[in-house]
Amino acid sequence: MRIKDIMTKKVISASPEAGIKEVSCLLMKYKIHGIPVVDEKGRILGIITETDFFTKDEVDIYLPSYIDILRKTKILNAATKDKDKKIHQALLGMTAGDIMTKKVITIEENRPIKDLYKLFRRKKLFTVPVVNEESLLVGIVTLADIIKLIK
Repeated sequence: MRIKDIMTKKVISASPEAGIKEVSCLLMKYKIHGIPVVDEKGRILGIITETDFFTKDEVDIYLPSYIDILRKTKILNAATKDKDKKIHQALLGMTAGDIMTKKVITIEENRPIKDLYKLFRRKKLFTVPVVNEESLLVGIVTLADIIKLIK
């Protein structure tokens, strides 16, 4: 059995210009853990997973919620320092390209499923984009796809 036999072929993806609020809505709407970021030809530029939405410093902030708060309140207008206004404006304009993980681990559609299992275990992944011989996105596989095989 090959990866192409178990992968999801209808992949939810985003362009690098998509706003992070839009991407977070896609994750929630489709109940998925990761979205490949692709160019107009279907080449993978990056991937966004749920953890990419959290700041990676000492303060845990979920970016879509924080941006939504900025939009709905007058925090941005009340910011007295130009530096604060610039930071808030930058957050409001963040895109998928800004937060995506650029080093994407992919797997080819014709590889055996045992290779996928090894990849999940070795790299501790839950979602892996599937590519064809031309390195174009053709599907996505998740840990849930492997679990379904065990049933």
